[in-house]
Amino acid sequence: MDKLFNAMLLLLTLFTEIALLCSCQNASFSCLQGERQALLKLKESFSDSSHCLSSWKGKNCCMWKGVSCDENNGHVVKLNLRAGSTSWFVNGSSLRAPEVNSYITELRYLKYLDLSGNDFQDSAIPQFFGLMKQLSTEHRGSTLGLDHVQWISHLASLQQLGMAGIHLGEARNLFQVLNMLPSLQSLHLSHCGIHNFHFSRLPINSTFHGSLQRLDLRDNDLGGPVPIALQNMTSLRVLDLSYNRFNSSIPNWFGNFKNLIHLNLAGNDFSSTKKGLALILGNMCYLKSLDLSFNQFQDEIIGIYGNVSGCVGHDLETLNLDNSMISGHIPERLGMLKHLKHLHLSGNQLNGTIPESLGQLSSLKTLDLSGNQLNGVISESLGQLCNLDTLDLSYNSLEGAISEVHFATLSKLKVLSISSNSLTIKIKSNWVPPFQLEYIEMGSCKFGTQFPQWLRTQLKATTLVLSNNSISGILPKWIKELNLSLLDLSHNQITGSIPKLSSNLMTIDLSNNLISGTLTEMIGDNNVLPKLHILVLSDNRVNGSIPNSFCHIETLEVLQLSKNKLSANIPDCWRDYQSLQVLDLSSNNLSGAIPSSIGHLNSLQWLHLSNNNLSGEPPLALKNCRDLVVLDLGENALSGHVPKWIGDGLWQLSVLRLRKNKFSGTIPPLLCQISTLQILDLAENNLKGRIPYCFGDFIGMVKTDVGDLWGYAVSISAQWDNEHLTEVIKGRSLEYTKTLRFLVSMDLSSNKLEGSIPGELTLLTGLIGLNLSHNQFSGKFPNKIGELESLESLDLSFNELSGMIPGSVSSLTKLSYLNLSYNNFSGKIPEGNQLQTLDDPFIYAGNPLLCGPPLKKCWDDEHHQGKKGNAKHNPAEKMWFYIVIMSGYATGFWGVVAALIFKKSWRHAYFLFVDKCKDWVLVLVALKMASVKNLIKGNRTDE
Repeated sequence: MDKLFNAMLLLLTLFTEIALLCSCQNASFSCLQGERQALLKLKESFSDSSHCLSSWKGKNCCMWKGVSCDENNGHVVKLNLRAGSTSWFVNGSSLRAPEVNSYITELRYLKYLDLSGNDFQDSAIPQFFGLMKQLSTEHRGSTLGLDHVQWISHLASLQQLGMAGIHLGEARNLFQVLNMLPSLQSLHLSHCGIHNFHFSRLPINSTFHGSLQRLDLRDNDLGGPVPIALQNMTSLRVLDLSYNRFNSSIPNWFGNFKNLIHLNLAGNDFSSTKKGLALILGNMCYLKSLDLSFNQFQDEIIGIYGNVSGCVGHDLETLNLDNSMISGHIPERLGMLKHLKHLHLSGNQLNGTIPESLGQLSSLKTLDLSGNQLNGVISESLGQLCNLDTLDLSYNSLEGAISEVHFATLSKLKVLSISSNSLTIKIKSNWVPPFQLEYIEMGSCKFGTQFPQWLRTQLKATTLVLSNNSISGILPKWIKELNLSLLDLSHNQITGSIPKLSSNLMTIDLSNNLISGTLTEMIGDNNVLPKLHILVLSDNRVNGSIPNSFCHIETLEVLQLSKNKLSANIPDCWRDYQSLQVLDLSSNNLSGAIPSSIGHLNSLQWLHLSNNNLSGEPPLALKNCRDLVVLDLGENALSGHVPKWIGDGLWQLSVLRLRKNKFSGTIPPLLCQISTLQILDLAENNLKGRIPYCFGDFIGMVKTDVGDLWGYAVSISAQWDNEHLTEVIKGRSLEYTKTLRFLVSMDLSSNKLEGSIPGELTLLTGLIGLNLSHNQFSGKFPNKIGELESLESLDLSFNELSGMIPGSVSSLTKLSYLNLSYNNFSGKIPEGNQLQTLDDPFIYAGNPLLCGPPLKKCWDDEHHQGKKGNAKHNPAEKMWFYIVIMSGYATGFWGVVAALIFKKSWRHAYFLFVDKCKDWVLVLVALKMASVKNLIKGNRTDE
């Protein structure tokens, strides 16, 4: 026992001596007391709620996180307080301070400083940075502002300068000052508000910093052609001009950049060059990364990367031409880029087949050809890409079969996306893949009617999309075994009830199937899907009630249960803390009142409760849902007045649909405060009174000069692509889905509205559909109706409108549906333009005083036509007509006169007859006069 104790004592003594020896050796570079105090003062200046600097304690500051010291003298030479995803900060947190503390200048030997990603509250960069002349690397991509940069010229030893995120828009002499730094090799000025005028301050014919090796100007306000001041920077190895506003061709002098390794011109409007981009890039022998994505080249891919005599491509590892408007066939010679690791050609207009030569790219890791017009079969040579981890061929016109051969050596494959093609999957049920996929998207592929059994081996899969695959039968139980976060089996023929699914699921889309059973079977009374964000079960056969457990899923953002057989009341258990944005319970058999607790959903933007049996009045609590974009309560039995509070708080609304309920009273003018409305449907209620004149204030229904709708009317939210709404347009009930965001409509039909139609409605130039039919409107047709230039459907039938139809109707060049029947219109129907195609007489039926095509002809038209027809006779015919008449008259006249001249007996008889007629007339007149006188005389005697 004593021997064991002595041995342990000896070992402890040995360790103690080693520790003392190490401490003595480390003492030579333990941090200096003055610099330690400066760092502590700097720490005190920060608001550090996430305790990022919690390690800054103790005597040796060289051991603190983010601090590095010189091993020989102990001076602090590096300070890395970078925040963000690449920092050592906890959870990517950041520091906050009103300004940079001046104690940092006491670190006199500091060579590297990185403060990027922190919040200095838009304060100016302090001038004392100019005193830190020993700095060779500086990164300050923080929330700082800077108007004067002259102090930078004093940092003569500076080799790297990072000022990403600092606003330099007012620092007009920026590049003049930077040109004075002789040692500068790396310059990072992304997102700094730099304009072209910053380069214009350089002296004429001068260039910018020919010794610079790295220049990052991405995400600024540079536009037009690339500044010529960059043309002689022949030492550049990295050039990033991405996401600016350059809109010219790539200048020929880019060919001078022979030492470039990385070139990024993405996110501009660069176009093709006369010389050809392939020739410009031909001398970049060291190029490893080329990103030309999101530009406007409008050229064939062979013009971008063609048969050049230069050496470009020998070392190329990344080629990105996504969304650059290139076309043509993918050249076979791409297979010669032996070092290529990432090939991105998505979102273009490429056609033809996938060249077999791509199978020779043995180093390839990413192949993205999605969103093109590629056709033909997929070459089996792609199965030889042994290093491939991402294969995306989705959204093309590829066809043919895919078998095990296509995946023969793809052991590293993690992402497989072949959706939206015409592919047939012919894989044996007992096949064991060589890979473990994480992302699987195979929508629209033909599997047969059964679930592919090989999928059960993909235990690392987090995303599975098998939509529109004609799969039938019940869901296999092994689906739960997959560690999925997204499951999309929509648009199939899946039957049976919903099984228990993985508790890790965040998105579930089983819509458009034949699924039955209850929601309780899937969710349970206790929430078994605690991470669920999106649940889409619309268009199935799910029955029963909606369980209260939905109210306890705090993460739920989208709940779509429309077009099922759900019944009973909507649960009244919704809470403030929920993040629900979309609630769609339309087209079920739900009854009772709308629960007021829905008003607690402060994030709610889309509420569909239409086509149920809901009753009562809409709860006032809905006023609290101030972010609502769509409120659809149509086709229910709701009653009362149209709520005024809708216009007194729901100012984000784009769609208000209360169609086919039992609302009464007048239309509240407060609705006019919702200027963003683009769809207003109050049809088939019991509303009375007039249309408020302020309805002309709906800016969401006004077309702007650029043809887009104002404000929120065309939301960029992705939810618009998943929306659905039924509207009566062009006399038919139509369901709008992906095009809903572009619909602009007002439907007030089938009410008891009266008075004249406000002329202010003609200000709504974005209207596509206007339906005011089956009301009691009177007065005249609005004269300026022709100003509704977007109108495609107009229905004013079954009213009491009168007067003439204004000629401006013919200006509605997009009009394809018109119904003016059963009114009191009169006069002539306008003609011309689009009205010529609307020739159905029913359009004007029930207006007996109307005339003109396609009804009966107007009287003045017939009269005018008669005159017009006479005027159309041949002039020669008219002349001969008069000649015949005159000759006949002359013949008759001279026939009588000649007989009297040459026949004396006839002449005496003729004149004797004339005399007798004269005497007879005189005697007759005298007798009449005498009888009149006697009558007058007798009347006087009687008096």
